[in-house]
Amino acid sequence: MVPMEKTKRFRMNREGIGFFKAILESYEDVGIFSVLDGGKGLVEVIYPSCFEKDILAIIDDMGRYALIFEEADGV
Repeated sequence: MVPMEKTKRFRMNREGIGFFKAILESYEDVGIFSVLDGGKGLVEVIYPSCFEKDILAIIDDMGRYALIFEEADGV
């Protein structure tokens, strides 16, 4: 059975995009990160639903590094 994919879009502080990308990529196969509009800090994370808790924990932990995420659904 193939796991269902989920997608979340966020606005985040632009200067943290590269750092977050590197952190997320270090967790192999947890999610795919794309920059939709770097100027606006609009990013997208696609991930299997079984990793949702992991993705949300990683995003929550980014607050320690002053990275602020705001969900941008419908963008």
